[in-house]
Amino acid sequence: MNPKYYTRMSCSVYIINCPPFWLKTPPLSLVYLKAFLQSKGVKTMVNDLNNKIFSLSRISPGTWLKLDEDFEKNLFRESLKKHTVFFKKLIMEIGNFDCIGLSILKRNTHFSLSLAQEIRAAYPKKQIIIGGPQAFILDKQSSLNKEYSWVIGEGELAFLEIANGVKNRIHRFMETECLDDLPFYDFASFDLNSYSHTLPLLSSRGCPNQCSFCSERLLYKKFRFHSPGYLVEQIIQLKKKSRTNNFVFMDSLINYNEDWLYEFCSSLLKKDLRINWEAQMRIKKKLPLELAGLLKKSGCFNLFIGLESGCDKILKAMNKGFSLQEAVAFFKVLKKAGLNFEVSLILGYPEEGKEEFKETKKFIVKNKEIIPKIAQVNPFTDYLGRFPEKKYPAAEGINRVKKILKVLEKERIKHTKKYINNLIY
Repeated sequence: MNPKYYTRMSCSVYIINCPPFWLKTPPLSLVYLKAFLQSKGVKTMVNDLNNKIFSLSRISPGTWLKLDEDFEKNLFRESLKKHTVFFKKLIMEIGNFDCIGLSILKRNTHFSLSLAQEIRAAYPKKQIIIGGPQAFILDKQSSLNKEYSWVIGEGELAFLEIANGVKNRIHRFMETECLDDLPFYDFASFDLNSYSHTLPLLSSRGCPNQCSFCSERLLYKKFRFHSPGYLVEQIIQLKKKSRTNNFVFMDSLINYNEDWLYEFCSSLLKKDLRINWEAQMRIKKKLPLELAGLLKKSGCFNLFIGLESGCDKILKAMNKGFSLQEAVAFFKVLKKAGLNFEVSLILGYPEEGKEEFKETKKFIVKNKEIIPKIAQVNPFTDYLGRFPEKKYPAAEGINRVKKILKVLEKERIKHTKKYINNLIY
């Protein structure tokens, strides 16, 4: 039976986002799930435990967000010890629901699985459901705990199946075909004053690109996107309910389809929404100046772009799909339109030798007048296990990050220091 058409009304779901996690915005996955499940008659509650534990902990945001395996391993035990009454109330609240969901990423896995054990100890018969990107990695490693139910891929249809009593232990890649079928969401479940005044959006799910170093292409089977009309209406509703004009797109690229982007930006202007927004963008072979200008007029104030290397050989090895010549032309159009943007770099890729690294340094220095900022620099990490013959990040990759940092400082090239080596332990 298709889960889209049935609901067992008696089931209830409680979904938790555990720490440590991003602090700037409330978790978008939780509000998508809540809106969908409630539209199907499933009593649903969501809890950004990350935000609450951070507020209780009095730990600096820098410490909270920095990759630190010892910190992550000890966070649950320390939090439980310091905030015993808080956790007792949490466990009691959880007791009012039939199914408990936990969303795991690499950083919050220790905390999430420790909390799952506490829930299991208190309620041996409750169904615990674990999803999120790290669930995919654990599945790949054949490390899924048999005590729990698992969701691999996006969660809406899988959670609905579970809420309706389907007993499969693993629910894999149950994807919504048309994203516009999903109900609009809001952030009424969260105290927005405890975040920044920026709300997250998704224009799409998945990624049509096949960058060889990136795991996101494996987290979804199909690339799908909301229509411009749907997305603009979602923004209108969020503006009205949340009283904010600031938005950030959390998906990998905003410019998959230029006609889509024209329509979206034109609609923002036509409805006079006057929002400020930022997004990730892919370098494409040609970007019309008219479209770049429309982005600026519609409220786009920043773009994050994955350049990754200043060497054509490495770009080809990474399967980035563009050349340095095309990248420079792309950047010049953005600059001419008055759009701010920042780029990321990955150093120490398996085919990057000394000469290739020199090319990257030379490219960055040569083009420092047209690249406003280096946002992120990290050594290559083999998340997908494609290069088992060598451990990554490798020593040369870590060393090259240090060397490129010296170049950036010497040449006075703007860069975000807290995002240097921010993806490695």
